[in-house]
Amino acid sequence: MSSNPNQEAFLNNIAAKLGRERRTEKVERPPYLHTVVEETLQDKNQTELLEIAKEACQTIHTDVIETTSEHLSADLAKRLEYYQNGKVMVAQDERFIQFGLNPFLENAVPNCEVKIWKAGDENRKTNIDTAADTNIGIAFAEFLLAESGTVVVESSPNQGRSFHFLPEKYIAIIPKSVIVPRSTQAAKYYDEQTNTGQTYGSSINFISGPSNSGDIEMQLVVGVHGPIAVTYVIVTDK
Repeated sequence: MSSNPNQEAFLNNIAAKLGRERRTEKVERPPYLHTVVEETLQDKNQTELLEIAKEACQTIHTDVIETTSEHLSADLAKRLEYYQNGKVMVAQDERFIQFGLNPFLENAVPNCEVKIWKAGDENRKTNIDTAADTNIGIAFAEFLLAESGTVVVESSPNQGRSFHFLPEKYIAIIPKSVIVPRSTQAAKYYDEQTNTGQTYGSSINFISGPSNSGDIEMQLVVGVHGPIAVTYVIVTDK
């Protein structure tokens, strides 16, 4: 039962309209009638999933770069140069250290001015303003969905929602080990996190390449709701 009186009144009203008593015990989830959500691409290994993801990325106009942890920093530098360097923003993420990307945290990347998203409500406006004025945002993805070429990223105090959508270009660093068949596996992961009391981001964002909109007269417009260019950097030995 909820401790919120307004919520209780709302739920009681719905039950009354339905002509039945409130259900206060956990409702058992019904079994799936079909198993396609579990079976799709389940027979594929990581290398095969990567090839499927690369094909999907062609459809969503997203570049894919394969590298290793040894060459990650150099290949990122090449992509930054391709995106014309300039202002760069990175998440306050310990994986930058784990993957040997310390120069990004130390603002020591040639021809780039690197800013880090800083946790804390007092930094909110500065973070958003900086992201909006950023040429390139770089973040680690939690998952890559092979079926659709979609990256899953979390919003947290160390990388707010704006971080993923305001920079002009976006680079997602993706360890090969986090490529999964489809959204089913990502959803199951977060379901398990919830059931075991683990914490995760305040929102889970599924991003499929650069921003596209064809709502007006079926004319494709890029960059309306997010970055105009996206690159996935796959670290094949991680």
